[in-house]
Amino acid sequence: MSEICLDTLTATTAAREIREGRLSAETLLEACLARIERFNPHLNALVTVDAAGAREAARAADRQLAAGGAVLPLLGVPVSIKDAFATRGLRTTASHKPLADYVPAADATVVSRLRAAGAVIVGKSNLPELAGAPHCWSPVFGLTRNPWDPQRTPGGSSGGAAVAIAAGLSLLEVGSDLAGSIRIPAAYCGVAGLKATENRIPRTGHIPHLPEHLGGTRSVRHMLSFGVLARSVADLQLGYGLMAGPDGMDSEVPPLPVPSPLRGRDGRPLRLALWDDFGLPLCERTRAGLAGMLQRLEAAGHRVERGVPPGLDPAHLRVLFGLIGGAEIGLGMPSWQRAFLLAARHLLPPSEGVMRAVARGLRFDMRAYNRALNEREEAICRLETFLSGFDALLCPVATTVAYPGRPMSLFSGAPRLSVAGRRLPYLEATIGLTLPFSVTGSPVAALPLGIEDGLPVGIQVVGRRWGEEALLAVAAQLEPIFGGFVAPPLGD
Repeated sequence: MSEICLDTLTATTAAREIREGRLSAETLLEACLARIERFNPHLNALVTVDAAGAREAARAADRQLAAGGAVLPLLGVPVSIKDAFATRGLRTTASHKPLADYVPAADATVVSRLRAAGAVIVGKSNLPELAGAPHCWSPVFGLTRNPWDPQRTPGGSSGGAAVAIAAGLSLLEVGSDLAGSIRIPAAYCGVAGLKATENRIPRTGHIPHLPEHLGGTRSVRHMLSFGVLARSVADLQLGYGLMAGPDGMDSEVPPLPVPSPLRGRDGRPLRLALWDDFGLPLCERTRAGLAGMLQRLEAAGHRVERGVPPGLDPAHLRVLFGLIGGAEIGLGMPSWQRAFLLAARHLLPPSEGVMRAVARGLRFDMRAYNRALNEREEAICRLETFLSGFDALLCPVATTVAYPGRPMSLFSGAPRLSVAGRRLPYLEATIGLTLPFSVTGSPVAALPLGIEDGLPVGIQVVGRRWGEEALLAVAAQLEPIFGGFVAPPLGD
């Protein structure tokens, strides 16, 4: 297989080519491994590569097909796994130094389900420590670079995952998203991402929480979601359909039926809402991407109405995230970090709304925490009511496209970012537009809008809770209008 094919190949297409005998799993894998050898040393997307295990799995896939065995949905397709998910017999670190040599004895549920579907696991992708930041610098493995501009971040925490997909190092990735960790990297790298409804995909085997041998206990019980990064909406549907549903271990995943493969819509014009005023500025590239999107939607005959869901204040939703997230994350946080943030909270200016709310959450005030949960419930109801009148809600992913990347920690002074002439606090600039839909636990598809002045711009397509099938059907209708995946200019 030529590298040109891997520039644009999707997981769905690869699975079909293998299934119909036009491509062998081993040939496809060798092409991916050659690409990893060529590009990964500079991009640093994959931090563990299991070439031997992948070759064994690819050969087994080819033998299974030759023998007329069961044709599995991902048979022979190379995938990579965010290093926050446990992989049996393969190092899993979550970029946390005490886990630098940790080799789990069992797979995370999402990993075991991908293996059962025939996927060939090529390796693990980079992330910030314990998936705790919207950039992709790891204290264990270093900095991951954006394939569109190596001086810029791919976003986080699923940064290595998005780079692996964009660069063709693998064709499907598993992601986790508490505050935008699927959506932001997808937008910054020009790929598609799906954050499923909260509690739709089991969290079993995801770090954090830490493994038992490090004394880990589960503390984050709200707003954390899981999903897929890929190159097409059809791939998102494929991965989601394989991973969703109860596993008998994560008791909060309800026994809802997993949707059937993506169905086409009837072609009628869509009624879409656009929410682009979150009280934060948007960079020039993002504004240009939104303007182009509106023109294309109008030309295609779709109806777009601008507005804010009644009763939803984005600044207050960001505060709710901080209060709930601060309390729950704080329970699993090292005591020195919690003490540092509590001591520093009085020094934070009013503009640092998210970090101030997180610090307030760290006080473990049960009345305030319970009040925040009740207000979250009200926000969910308000958004669901609003969405009942639309096919989907469109929102920008972030205030800015990918910004310069560097080693950093949120606890050692993350920089302010310049957006449209304003210096924004780091968290407002990066996750300020994704947090509202973390608070509501809504399913969100992040789709590429195109390339503006050399960098990708993305859009959030928000659906109703538990409505992934309808959301992805809308996303499939939007994908050709928006242009879909464009391969980055990797060079040599």
